[in-house]
Order: sequence, then C-alpha cells, then structure tokens
Amino acid sequence: MNQTAGGSSGFETLSGVARAALMSTGIRRKLKHNEFVYLQDDDVEALYVVESGHIRLSSLMEDGSAVIYHVLTRGECFGELGVFDGGKHCDMATSLGPSVIVTVPVKAFTAQAAKHPELNLALGRLIAQRYRAYVELTRILSLKSLSARLSQSILRLADSLGTFATYGGRKVPAIGSTITQSDLGLMARGARGNVNRALKDWEQKGWIAIRDREILLLDRPRLNEIWFGAA
Repeated sequence: MNQTAGGSSGFETLSGVARAALMSTGIRRKLKHNEFVYLQDDDVEALYVVESGHIRLSSLMEDGSAVIYHVLTRGECFGELGVFDGGKHCDMATSLGPSVIVTVPVKAFTAQAAKHPELNLALGRLIAQRYRAYVELTRILSLKSLSARLSQSILRLADSLGTFATYGGRKVPAIGSTITQSDLGLMARGARGNVNRALKDWEQKGWIAIRDREILLLDRPRLNEIWFGAA
C-alpha cells in the first residue's frame, strides 16, 4: 500500500510485516470504467485498496442526485467505516477508468488485526481522515456560487490526486482527463454546461490551462480567492 504524492490511506505507516499480512488476505479485482465496487446501503463485506487507477466515492442525496466527495488513487483504502462498525455502506464506489483493487474480507481483516494491532490504529486514522473530508465537503457545498464551489472542488481534487505536469517551464498541479467535466459538476453541484463556461472563463484569465482534456492549475491563489469573493 504505497502512498501516492497526494493520497493518504491511513495505512501508510504500517510496518512491512503488517502490510504483507493484510495484503496476503486480499483478492485482486480488475474493473472497467464506471464499474461498481459497491452501492449505497449494500451490506459491508470488505475493506478495499486501490492498486491502480482511480475510484470515485459518491453519495446519493434525497432528491436522487449524486455528489462525488472523493477520488481515490493508488495506495488509498475505502469501505473503512463498515469494517469498523459493520452494517451497510453509506456511500457508493465506482471505478474511474480501468482500475485494479484489492478486496480484503472483513473476517480476514479482523483476524489479521488480532495478530497485528497496528491495523486497527491504521483503520482509525483512515476514519478520521475521511471524516475531515466530509466536513470539508459540507463547507464547499454550502457556498452560494458555483464558481466558489467549483474552484474549491478543483483545488481539493488536485491536492488529493497529487499529480503534476510541466507548463511554461514550470511544474504545476494537474487533473488528468480521467476526471470529466461531468464529474466536476457532481463534485460542485453544478450542471456540466455551467462548469464548462466557468473553466473557459478561468482559462481566458490565465488561471488554468486545458490541454488534451487535462486541467492545469496555473494560478492557485486566484482560484482560491474565489472563495473570498475577491476574484
């Protein structure tokens, strides 16, 4: 479970012995684009680890619409809350592009945690990290303007993914083409057309660049200022 530049799994400080013991119980599964790992309210069966690709975590709202609250990359874990307390999933997980995950059944995790208590500590860290993400999402969704919600969602996503590209001779945060404008709309609670117009406006102002459907963040301070209404 190697941590990526931007991701944090809660399990990154595990000893080699505990990590190997956990992964030895896992089952690899290849996913096609937009394939479900589990649905909201499904019974919890396992803890999952992203081996490659990306996994989208989203929640269904009362009106039937979905909100994406996290995009996971290699080394990150999910499904943690149900492993902690049993019951059902409170979100749904789908693949973004071809991906590979490792499925660790709940019973297998419990058995290994009895031998390696640091696994339970790692699970607790992951739950705390995910709780902070929920709080941050609530803050973003409470913003009145789409521009503010979109800018904060993009900044948060870029930090999570931790990917970079070279532009104009400098290294800048990048959101790959795997993340579509429709995905951004689901993160910021906005229609795709409105997201597209906002991105084009920011590109004209030089705050971002769009290259091969990849979004490059050129002026993070200006994007962040939208939150304060200063842009």
